[in-house]
Amino acid sequence: MRGKDPDPDCTDTSVPALVRPAAGLDADPALLDPFLHTAAVTAFYRYFSITPAPPGPDGLGEILSHFSKFPYENLSKIIRHHEAAEMEKKLRFPIEVMDGYVRHRFGGTCFSLTFFLQTLLVHAGYRCYPVMADMKWAPNSHCAMIVLMDGRRYLVDPGYLLNRPMEMTLEKPRVYDSEFTGVELVRAGSGDSGVCEVRTFSRNETKSRYRFRDIPCPAGEFLRHWTDSFGWNSMHGLCLTRAEKGRMVYIHKHFMRESTFEGKRNFNIRQDYHERIRQAFGIEAEITERALAALEANMARERELGLWKPHHK
Repeated sequence: MRGKDPDPDCTDTSVPALVRPAAGLDADPALLDPFLHTAAVTAFYRYFSITPAPPGPDGLGEILSHFSKFPYENLSKIIRHHEAAEMEKKLRFPIEVMDGYVRHRFGGTCFSLTFFLQTLLVHAGYRCYPVMADMKWAPNSHCAMIVLMDGRRYLVDPGYLLNRPMEMTLEKPRVYDSEFTGVELVRAGSGDSGVCEVRTFSRNETKSRYRFRDIPCPAGEFLRHWTDSFGWNSMHGLCLTRAEKGRMVYIHKHFMRESTFEGKRNFNIRQDYHERIRQAFGIEAEITERALAALEANMARERELGLWKPHHK
């Protein structure tokens, strides 16, 4: 459940109004070999004082509990998009995600978070693979992980705040955040279509979030969607989300929502924007200002190249 535009209850703002290649810039799929990113795994274990353990529910739970500290945010992506010319430099691989968290309390968007988690799990001995998901705005606009353990499949989604493994079975269709809130997994479509739907629920409502098929996404395809995402509408405004037990904070542009067991509160944070982000996410004001400057420069370049035009009613 990680904040999304324009629905503040959703997460990765992958709303590709203009789905296009990222200016023809390419990256090598070989970069998505988890064993090229050992330094990030070492740094993760050292920073969170984790003792390596054999693959199993307890070890998986410990990795996910620490990984959940990484927020969903696109500030780091917007900054990198502005400052790097080559696509390989724009992508935030595991060591950049880890370093960004330590230095600035960054996290990432669904692609960088999912690949970092895959890297950690592969190094820990788990069998896992990424899957692409369709949101109501566009196909292949989100990604998540499937973990195979003891003959069972589990959904793990670091880009949607599903940081506990959710067994993919109709016998256990829900993971609870509290007595009344959580995530549920249901079969969608007819017959044996193999389509699964992820929904969030609370005391008052149930919302569909995305659909996916349990089909491994090859590295080349995953990388193509990742590079395409630099041209999506998610890059047109700052978006951040983090969750704690019983509390979620979502910020998109000047809108902020705080959700708790008791309900939701909405705020206009235009007047104290930088301070609200600092309080909720630990990201200092100068970093937020750097992201805003990068955002302005990125959008000016898109207008100059004719890649983006404002919508008119």
